[in-house]
Amino acid sequence: MAELFSSPENMIRYGGLTLILAVVFVETGLLIGLVIPGGDSLLLATGLLAGANVLPVPLVVLLVSMIIAGVAGDLLGFSIGHRMGKGLYHKKDTWYFKRKHLERAQKFYHEKGKSAIVLGKFVPVVRTFNPLLSGVTGMHLGRFILLSLVGTTLWICSLVLASYYLGQQFPHLKDYLHYAIPIIIFLSILPGLFQYLKERKKTQKTT
Repeated sequence: MAELFSSPENMIRYGGLTLILAVVFVETGLLIGLVIPGGDSLLLATGLLAGANVLPVPLVVLLVSMIIAGVAGDLLGFSIGHRMGKGLYHKKDTWYFKRKHLERAQKFYHEKGKSAIVLGKFVPVVRTFNPLLSGVTGMHLGRFILLSLVGTTLWICSLVLASYYLGQQFPHLKDYLHYAIPIIIFLSILPGLFQYLKERKKTQKTT
């Protein structure tokens, strides 16, 4: 079991499409998405292995099922946020929940407005908290579903398709995926790193 969750590559190889969909779902549907490997690295690895025929799933089926899982996860997160209400802001730190992550996502949400649901899909941590914050603030459900569908489709299709065609052109890359995963993870956290440095620079100017 430990080997299964040791990397996105192993999750795809041993868990197949079912486990991929489960991870896409829980990343925004449950806060444990913050502590399991997934996100951008999972999508890129999925596309690469599908393109190299390691994951024998038709591309259309792969994309549609992942989009459905992502939107369903968002809806669960939205529902949880709606039920928790303002109590979310008083929740204490746990092994899977950190207030610093909530505050970062909240800042992004307020700065970007409703477009945060779309843009936040490309930002780790923010992606997990955005549905909760949308539920807490009382966003209209129909509008949330539309934004979630647009954001999820853009996020999944852009990453999976890019790596899928790369896997088709260079199928031998699957043998080096364990080297590529750390690079993919680093690239996936770059937006958050830039945002952190930007905020730190602002803080230093005001002090």
